[in-house]
Amino acid sequence: MQDPPYRQIPKKAAGATYVFCLVQSRRAPSLRGAPPSVPGAGAPRLLSIDRDVWAVVADAPLDRFSGDRLQKELQDVEAISRHALAHASVVEFVFRRAPVIPLKLFTLFSSDEAARAQLQTRRAHLARMFAGLRGLEEWGVRIIAGQVEAESSRALSSGRDYLQVKKRLRDETVAPPRATVRAVNGALTALGELAAKVRKEVFPAPGKGRPYVTGASFLVRATARARWKKKVAKTSQALARQGHQLEISGPWPPYHFVS
Repeated sequence: MQDPPYRQIPKKAAGATYVFCLVQSRRAPSLRGAPPSVPGAGAPRLLSIDRDVWAVVADAPLDRFSGDRLQKELQDVEAISRHALAHASVVEFVFRRAPVIPLKLFTLFSSDEAARAQLQTRRAHLARMFAGLRGLEEWGVRIIAGQVEAESSRALSSGRDYLQVKKRLRDETVAPPRATVRAVNGALTALGELAAKVRKEVFPAPGKGRPYVTGASFLVRATARARWKKKVAKTSQALARQGHQLEISGPWPPYHFVS
């Protein structure tokens, strides 16, 4: 869906076109009040792709978005974070108004014309993607096994008791008990019953001093948001009674459900 990687954009060009996302709307969606663009790029604007598909784009001067410059940016964690936060803020602003297909950070085309031409070749694919995402929002769920017990140990009045509990947690076997795995996976399965799609996420393996963590991304109908949040709260309470902590985030654009 995108032009050749940014390293191949001709340096003689005055600038490139940065794409945040695609949006489906019969009328041009308003960008009034949109958050600032990614650092170094122009203000977010619309680019017509098809009769009901628009791209939210920005001018990307090559003195800031050339291959060499971006390679340096990619080595700077703080710089990447600033770009990522700005990119996500624009996508989420549009998502609150119309269905979107988020594009990856640093999606660049050599020009508006190149972006339009390339995306127009994917009309049928984009139509299917929008149809499959309409009315859905993404939620993230992460479950940390044993985290409630670890947190409660901090409230112990005795420093000696606190250190003993912490040492026991550090010395526990790396592999979680089968009962724990069944409990947290069962919770994810139960939550998945209210979702249109589920994508299991990958987390670092547990180790000494590092608990077992699992989670998933869920596509949930916006009209079922109240039911979803109620079930999450009930599931969280049940897990807490077993010593596990559930964390939730959302609603988000369908970041994990587009290609």
